[in-house]
Order: sequence, then structure tokens, then C-alpha cells
Amino acid sequence: MKLIVNIHCLGGFREVGRNGVLVESSKNVLLDYGLKVENAGKPKHPNREVDALFVAHGHLDHLGLAPAIYRQYKCPVYVTGPTLDLSNLLLRDSLKIAKLKGMPRHYSATDIVNLHKGEKRIHYGDEIKVGRKVKVDVWDAGHMPGSCMFVVKTRGKKILYTSDFKIKSTRLVNGARFDAKNIDVVLMETTYSSRNHPPRKKTEKELFQDVKNTIDKGGIALLPSFAIRAPELLMVLNDFGADFPVYLDGMAKSATDIFLRHPKFLRKPKALKAATEKVIPLFSQEERNNALKEPCAIVTTGGCMEGGPIIHYIKKLYSDSNSSLIMTGFQIPGTAGRYLVDTNRFVHDNMDLKLKMRMSQYDMSAHAGRDELIKFVKKINPKKVLCMHGEYCKKFATELNSRFELDAMAPKNGDVIKI
Repeated sequence: MKLIVNIHCLGGFREVGRNGVLVESSKNVLLDYGLKVENAGKPKHPNREVDALFVAHGHLDHLGLAPAIYRQYKCPVYVTGPTLDLSNLLLRDSLKIAKLKGMPRHYSATDIVNLHKGEKRIHYGDEIKVGRKVKVDVWDAGHMPGSCMFVVKTRGKKILYTSDFKIKSTRLVNGARFDAKNIDVVLMETTYSSRNHPPRKKTEKELFQDVKNTIDKGGIALLPSFAIRAPELLMVLNDFGADFPVYLDGMAKSATDIFLRHPKFLRKPKALKAATEKVIPLFSQEERNNALKEPCAIVTTGGCMEGGPIIHYIKKLYSDSNSSLIMTGFQIPGTAGRYLVDTNRFVHDNMDLKLKMRMSQYDMSAHAGRDELIKFVKKINPKKVLCMHGEYCKKFATELNSRFELDAMAPKNGDVIKI
């Protein structure tokens, strides 16, 4: 009798966010369990026992519901050191925002404390046993410090879950490192399946010049960022020789400190440390207002402009044509940041502001671009590809089928794929 492996597509299929994949065999392995950042939407429930949860990295769309899973199943939760530390920071912040906005709260502060009791630290190159017959390999995903790909080995099959990944190195981390042998199924992110990223060095140079031009005009260069992107921005500003004040605000301060505590997961830990030593941290509203009195660069959390100090700065600067709003991250559909990019209006709570400050966008993505995705599939050479975590999953699956001799598909949330 041929043994079947069921892949349950719980979340992150034909969409970006709330990743969740359950690999069901003799033991059930859950790969990520996140939430929709913009509305706290959940993936489908596993509806069966979960024997282990593997968290790919420290983003809420991948770990945002880990406390709820641990509360129900008391299963081990496998994370790298940076992800473990980031999870505490991000989960507490997410709970606070949910309370403030009246959004659904799927776990409590006590659940976060309890989650850490079940967390087990892993490293790149590890092989983790789940029961006697299931093994999980841990690879470096190159997405951010501590990010992982996982290979679930069960019933003679190898199932690779890429989560978010990047092949090319950045200032902050090395590119993905993986063993490409005998993979049967790849669950692959396709965030940027429709386009490539511009050359990174050229982008960084243009971004720095944009910041410097703003300051030379007497304005404020405002750089909203996801907490984990902020350290890389600090490195760019420092490496290009910033001779102006650089401030750091919000959760980005804590995220930077976390990364510095895990130098083995960084490409150039000394360069990050050097950059942070020249930065001025901001802690209070008074300090923020004082910073706005002189031309400067402010790196602050609030990548999609849904919350954080960025709201305060936009309220203060939106009508200043000498100042700039310089964005570097993917603006998720449905967020204030995406609406701002599309309309040049900042709509948040009861505010509706038409920006006079100059707005620009730079691609400093930590995701694989279109050509990287295609080369990755060619190198891995799997039998089946399940496209996920993207807006054009179905279209990209069709293209992969035409390019390669494999079975590529774009499942929907709730689908079960039998292997």
C-alpha cells in the first residue's frame, strides 16, 4: 500500500500574508502560522493534531498566531535565535495594536509567555526529528537574520517550504543557502513573480542621494520601515558617508539590538555595529519634535504606515514640500501605505491628508525577484511546485508549466494536495 502525504493549504495561497501549511503523515508538521497584518485575518484551522510548529522567521504573517497554536496543542515550536527574540517583541506589539484598534485578539499576554516555554532553538544545517519517522532539515532562506527554509522528509518524500527567501546577498544577510537534491514538492513564495528587482547597489546609491538632497534643501528625510529593514537602512546611510543627523525611532531600535545579539546570523556584524553607534535613538514625543527642528534623516517603524511613530511624523510633515517620504518596503494591499502610494493621500483613523512632501519609493526587497524564482526552480528541479504568497500565483504556475517538465499549480486556501 502506497503511503500518502497530505499538504493542507491553510493560508498564504493566492494572497500575501497569514502563511500556514500543514504536512500530514505519521506526524503532523505545521510550517508557519501567521495572520493578516492589516486586519488580523487567520489562516484555516489545522483541524487535526499538530505535533510540531516550525516558524520560518520573525514576521507576523508567519508567526502571528503561534501563541494560539501552542495554547491548543502544547507542541514544540522550532525557531532560530533571532526569530525567538523577535517573536516576543512583535507578538506583544501586535496584541497592543489589536486592543487599540478593536481588532480580533487571538491570544493573550499569558499565551505569549507560555509560548516561550515551548520554543526550541534551531540552527542552519540542523535535522530535527518529529517522532520516529519524520525529519525536518533547516536551511538559510536569506530573507532576514534567522530566516529559514524547511524540508520535511516523510514517507519517502522531500517537501521543501521556502517561506520568504532571497538568493542574492544584501548588506544585512547572506543569500539563501540550500541543498537542492531530490526534492519532490516545493511550496514556493511568489511575491515578486511578475517583476525583477533593480540592481541593489544602484538603488542604495539613489536612495542615499535622495536623502542628502532633501537635507540640503532644509527638509526632513522620513524613511518608514519594517523593524527588520531598519538596520539595513542604517548601514546604507553610514556606508555612503552620512554627514547629517540620523535618528532611529520605534520598534526598529529593539530589532537592531536583537540582530546585534546574534552576529552569526549577520553578513557584516561589525558594519551594523558601526552604523548604530552614529545613530541617535528617539524615545519620547518631545525628542521627536526636537528632531524635527533641523534637517535630518529619521528611520522609523511603520513600514505599511498602519501604526507606530510614522503616524506622528506624517501629521507634522505632510504639508512641507521640502521634506520627503522615502519608502523601501512592499506596501501590502489594503494598508494605509498602499493607499498612499496609489492616491498620494494618507488615510488613517480620522485623518485624510493630501501630501505636499515629496514621495519616492525604492525597491530594497528581501524577497527573490522573478528571475531568481525561475532559476531557483530550475536548480531544485522538483516534481511539483505549489505557488503561494503572491498576487499572481496562478499566472506564475502556468508559466512554470510551460518552461519546465513539472507540475506547477496555485492552490487555494483550504485545498489539500495529496502526494
